Amino acid sequence: MLLSAFAAPSVSAAGPRPGATCPAASIAVRVGMSLQAAIDAAPPGASFCIKAGEHRLQAAIPKDGQRFHGEAGALLNGSRLITTFSRQGRYWVAQGQTQRGEHGTSVICLPDRERCSYPETFFIDSVALQHVSRLQDVVPGSFFFDYRRGRIYFLDDPRGRKVEAGISPYAFRGGARGVLIENLIIEKYAPPPQYGAVGYNLPSPEWIVRDNEIRLNYGLGVSIGASSRVLGNYIHGNGQMGAGCRGENILFERNEIAFNGYFSGVDPNWEGGGGKCALTEGLVVRQNFLHHNKGYGFWTDIDNFASLYEDNLVEDNTDGGITHEISFSATIRHNTFRRNGAEKTVWLWGAAILVQNSRDVEVYENSVDMTGGGNGISLVQQDRGPYITVNNRVHANTLFSATPDHGASGALADHDLEGLRAGNNRFYGNLYRVRNAEDEHWAWVDGFRGWAEHQRRSGQDSGSRVEIVN
Repeated sequence: MLLSAFAAPSVSAAGPRPGATCPAASIAVRVGMSLQAAIDAAPPGASFCIKAGEHRLQAAIPKDGQRFHGEAGALLNGSRLITTFSRQGRYWVAQGQTQRGEHGTSVICLPDRERCSYPETFFIDSVALQHVSRLQDVVPGSFFFDYRRGRIYFLDDPRGRKVEAGISPYAFRGGARGVLIENLIIEKYAPPPQYGAVGYNLPSPEWIVRDNEIRLNYGLGVSIGASSRVLGNYIHGNGQMGAGCRGENILFERNEIAFNGYFSGVDPNWEGGGGKCALTEGLVVRQNFLHHNKGYGFWTDIDNFASLYEDNLVEDNTDGGITHEISFSATIRHNTFRRNGAEKTVWLWGAAILVQNSRDVEVYENSVDMTGGGNGISLVQQDRGPYITVNNRVHANTLFSATPDHGASGALADHDLEGLRAGNNRFYGNLYRVRNAEDEHWAWVDGFRGWAEHQRRSGQDSGSRVEIVN
């Protein structure tokens, strides 16, 4: 049975809970106290109450089973306030900046953003400025870090404004097992690309990250490991990406993941957007609101098995909605997509659902509105070694395109076309709502075609139908 056209699934409000209280007998951590000192003095399994207020430059390494609860209004801030400035010609200058984060060499940057792998951040009134690589390139909204002299140069007038530089690399480092983090605001930490403000770059097994607001961190907001749960968080405005994971039996549920990937300058085709997971088994992404990310809404890439995407609302992500790449079995069902892929509309890229060099994926009962966006449901095959596009089924989906020049679904290859043609990939029982059935909204193996020609030449879409709309 087809879903009614574009009926969005219910997504609960995400983020810290107003009026939340800490459990009795938890260890109080007040503003000005060292969270790490409290952790060191407590046994594994201890509970902590992070009191309301702004806790700056905390960088915690938990023990197994420790639990971190935030009072309403508890905020962990990884930046340092800057209050003293000088003038050098047309520039404002902040001196004494000796912070240095980990600098990766394999990161791919966008053009003119050569310093994307440097995690040093700079904020004015909680807006992240873009890091440029030459002093002469500084314009309003950007800064240049002279590492040799320890100076930050910028043009925006800092007088009467809150100016901060990201210092601490993480709020909670991974490594321990069974950690709980809930009801906190976690902001302005400086993890490098692919590292998280929560979790950093160490395995974080059996973590629960629940009802937090995680924002304005340089790399990822959160990075978790096997048997972990990311529940009801508002993860937004992070520099490279919202979330990442690897391991078995991981759950993302009821999160709002939005506006990530804009200020770091990392190329989202390398890694960016709402979230990306690799080397997982049994990953579940359910009832999340994934929107306005630079890149994909969510991305499984490299040897993911038995992934499940269901009941998500996925809107306005620049490069596409949900992508399953060089991976294996997955189910993508009961999701609603609107206006995804607007910056990547060529070929079959920019799709609401993209299955790329993957096999045994079932895509059904999704609603896809391509108006103002890219394409619909795409199967793509390229030269990716042993990974091929075979045994995928796409059925009982509703797809809508209001314009003749974009909004296609189907399968295309630029490598081994006959292998894709013989790969037992099937589209059937879908509803396509278009203005004109002769427009080329359908693709199969080697090109785009109108409805009648598509059915005749591809042998696909048995039981599918076209509905003409105004």
